[in-house]
Amino acid sequence: MENRIDVVLTPESKETIFQACKSAKAGMPYLTKLSEEERKTLQKVDDGRKPFVQKSLEFATNNAALDPGSDLLRGMQKDIELYAFLSAVEHELHQLLEMVNDTKQLAGSEAYDVARFIYMKAKMNVKMGIPGSQAIADELGKLYKQSSNVTKIKELPH
Repeated sequence: MENRIDVVLTPESKETIFQACKSAKAGMPYLTKLSEEERKTLQKVDDGRKPFVQKSLEFATNNAALDPGSDLLRGMQKDIELYAFLSAVEHELHQLLEMVNDTKQLAGSEAYDVARFIYMKAKMNVKMGIPGSQAIADELGKLYKQSSNVTKIKELPH
């Protein structure tokens, strides 16, 4: 067993992190929550469609015959700028989330490995006749089986 991560979180550091998350949300009060149906029906702009959108704006800006109206054109320009900004934010958040997930998985895995070692020692203590070991081994055994069943359920194909 290797302890690859050894972190002590102070209440202050936890609060700083949560406040940074809250500040990010507060800094973007325009963020929207879509329903599942809305997500399905809205057109999606990706790297393939982005040049089309940008070129359309350029043509409409420079050609009065294509102008959909100044309000729509200004709105389109703002939408493109917001899209570009949120894409950059999304990239940073994806990196952060990946690192958070990986670190969480590592911390959980290390704790689980030690827990299994403790369970194994409890079962060895039962075999060695150490008083009180049976109750500990039984309790850990129940919890171990429950956690194994949860893992198996999550792994079933959908």
